[in-house]
Amino acid sequence: MEYINAIQTNKVPEFTNFYRSVDVLIVDDIQFLGGKEKTQDNFFHTFNALHQDGKQLILTSDKQPKDLADLDERLISRFQWGLTTDIQPPDLETRIAILQQKSMEEGMDLPGDLLEYVGMHVTSSVRELEGCLISILAKVSLDRRELSLELAKEVVRGISSAASSRTLTIDEIKKEVSAFYNIETALLSAKTRKHEIVLARQMSMYLAKNLTQTSLKSIGMHFGGRDHTTVLHSCQQILNYIDTDKKVRQDVEFLKKALRG
Repeated sequence: MEYINAIQTNKVPEFTNFYRSVDVLIVDDIQFLGGKEKTQDNFFHTFNALHQDGKQLILTSDKQPKDLADLDERLISRFQWGLTTDIQPPDLETRIAILQQKSMEEGMDLPGDLLEYVGMHVTSSVRELEGCLISILAKVSLDRRELSLELAKEVVRGISSAASSRTLTIDEIKKEVSAFYNIETALLSAKTRKHEIVLARQMSMYLAKNLTQTSLKSIGMHFGGRDHTTVLHSCQQILNYIDTDKKVRQDVEFLKKALRG
């Protein structure tokens, strides 16, 4: 939007000079540059200028660089120069550490059992985690409630019921998919390479990634201890099928509706 405003106000040189003079450039959701040719061109030259000066660039997107759509190949190749990492939801220890840090920033020293309870039961996102903490602190400071584990349980119950009346599990996904393909659920974790079993397993992993908040590592553990790269590959295979195979595309839509229902 800044670049568009710069074009409209004839201030592109000022825009360019500013962004090529920074020490660190952090851009979230870089995939949204897709289709914006002039913005991509300016960003390409900005990227080169910063890279040549040894500056730091940090980019995030919802997919791997090679899978970004409507982006100039020059940009994609440059995105692949650096370290690419898959950011997963925080584990329990990290969630507790986040709660502890945030509570200290608010001037409150919360007991360990309370932090652990919240960390164990609020897992979908850091925003929801922080929201739960804010609700607890608000009830203590504004409603004069006693800081206790029972208060934490009350707040967590409220957040959980507001977020969803039903939490989908990977086991439910496996049962639905295995019934749909008429195979035994246990085969989804087996070593077999039979096409129908592999397709059902890949479908299950794809649905688990898209319909739950489970990390790739945890998803892999539900399918015979497979690693996160296998889960990513499986998801990409289903995406490829969706683009090229009408039957699989219909299967995906049917299973999503069945699981959400």
